[in-house]
Amino acid sequence: MGNLTIKISNQKAIVNLYPRRSKTGYFLSADFGLLVFGSLLNGLNCTLDRRTLPCESPSYFPALQPPSNAGSFPMENQLLTEFENAAANIPDSPLPLRAINFVLSLVSNPSTTDSSLAAILKTLTQSLQNPNHRHSHHRAILSILHLLARRHPHRRKDVINSIQSFSLLPSTSTRSYAEALSALLSLSATDAFNEPEFLSLVFRPCVSVRIWLLRNANSFAMRPSVLFTVLFGLTKDPYPNMRSAALDGLSGLCKCIVVEDKSLIQGCYFRAVELLFDTEDTVRCSAICAVSECGHSLVAANHEKSRSDWSDTLFVQLCSMVRDMSVKVRIQAFNSLGNVELVSKDLLLLTLSKKASPAMKEKNFPGQFTTKSSKLPASSAAFAFVNGLEDEFYEVRSSACRALQRLTILSADFAGEAIDLLVDVLNDDSLDVRLQALEAMHSMGMFDCLKVQEAHLKLFVSTLVDNDNLIRSAARRVVKITKLRTLTLFKMCIDGLVKNLELYPQDEADVFSVLFSLGKKHGKFVVNVIHGVSNLIEPSLGGKWSLDNARASSFMVLAISAPVSLERRICSIQPVMFSYAVTILGRISHGLTDNSSKRKSVVPHILRKVMRTC
Repeated sequence: MGNLTIKISNQKAIVNLYPRRSKTGYFLSADFGLLVFGSLLNGLNCTLDRRTLPCESPSYFPALQPPSNAGSFPMENQLLTEFENAAANIPDSPLPLRAINFVLSLVSNPSTTDSSLAAILKTLTQSLQNPNHRHSHHRAILSILHLLARRHPHRRKDVINSIQSFSLLPSTSTRSYAEALSALLSLSATDAFNEPEFLSLVFRPCVSVRIWLLRNANSFAMRPSVLFTVLFGLTKDPYPNMRSAALDGLSGLCKCIVVEDKSLIQGCYFRAVELLFDTEDTVRCSAICAVSECGHSLVAANHEKSRSDWSDTLFVQLCSMVRDMSVKVRIQAFNSLGNVELVSKDLLLLTLSKKASPAMKEKNFPGQFTTKSSKLPASSAAFAFVNGLEDEFYEVRSSACRALQRLTILSADFAGEAIDLLVDVLNDDSLDVRLQALEAMHSMGMFDCLKVQEAHLKLFVSTLVDNDNLIRSAARRVVKITKLRTLTLFKMCIDGLVKNLELYPQDEADVFSVLFSLGKKHGKFVVNVIHGVSNLIEPSLGGKWSLDNARASSFMVLAISAPVSLERRICSIQPVMFSYAVTILGRISHGLTDNSSKRKSVVPHILRKVMRTC
């Protein structure tokens, strides 16, 4: 609320409330007398230094006195009287600030009696319906009524009736009417929103009101065909904010309804395509969303062959926007690209290369329905993701990574080419971009599309020893689900995890979990590795073994992981290894907390092997 300072002089408290805009939209500030001060003490969280008072008598604070025999507080009666007098003295003028402060004190107090609330509501309703008052006054009164309904729910219906009666007056201005509808919407009075009200306001000259209507169009009970027509027409409005709001409305409409008339959707799609070249970047951003949503509706409305063509058309159209001069537009273009669910393999590969295949060079897609650009060449998609991942703004690079993550599941060939770019992104300066690249690689691994080569792994393993804990954790998640085809790749991953454990001992539990998962999936490689490093695991000549040896601990986790999944090769692991593993059994078990079934199977297995050894 602000700073509250109190000064007592001649039995009168002066309250200096430093102004700050409240939720109701206007300022609470003034030098009030004792009456206002007492009410504020009820409504504000403020402390009072009693040492500043000339007297300890409670008579200085009427609001803190017990209720009278009539059941109401003396302070409340005085405030109500002051409010009614201030409103009655100047009936044809707006309520003075003093009166508004009085009524706010009463309305904000949840203990105000119902009779006082009824009197306040009656006075406010009369003031609201006065045709001589300005919009700013109506806005203040509507805010107070809204607060009254929120603080005193039993009066909500009366407040709604008051606001509705005001909205029906012929003298109500467009802005005041919109403010009334906004208040009713906030109070969930949905019966006031229908098609005639929407149409009566949407073509009025007040831009702010029309924008509000478009952003809240889903609150009005309207026929989709009528709303489509209105939104389509307003995309040609001279005001950029109106065009943007109309496009957003079309996007929302395509999401929530099924339009059977394909020509209507197609018309909206090509209108949105035209606005991709609008001079305002906010309009272009909204146009991308509209192109995406209308395009998805067209894809769903067509048969299989036409569906594929329309989906490719949508993809190329969105790719053409990733080189826009506006950062926001480029981000939105990549966000929308990631939502395309059906794309031909050749088009996907084209986004990673400058050169198009002979078949793609000759291919064109429907562009704008204008003489300037009736065809959209497939080459518009060339190098789209390369440009995005090399963009100077990290937000664009991150958005491009997210789009790649979603599209790699559509084609194994595309995923194989995309991994080259994602590995390079691991050197990015931005933490967010590196995390997004690792997340994309993890998604590829989940869909069995992650095919790593030795050149990839050298750079990837370096992320296991990154300074940032989030990067190391994300890298381990990728390693955990990666299928390694050769022993060389397997050893590289193990070495990276061991270095991770040596440099960051706090990662031990997660490293053990990853090592165990790798061992289960690559049992033959584990046997080979363990035979080569058995001397590292065995105790020294003195019979002592260092429990802090990260490398030895890692290899012991590997040793006990392979037999769990490869029962036929249990004899290939020396039984003494399981005896050594008992010394760190608690740490190993802690590393498998993410999968209780693993822990339940591993611990008994180790104990059985130890018993056989003995």
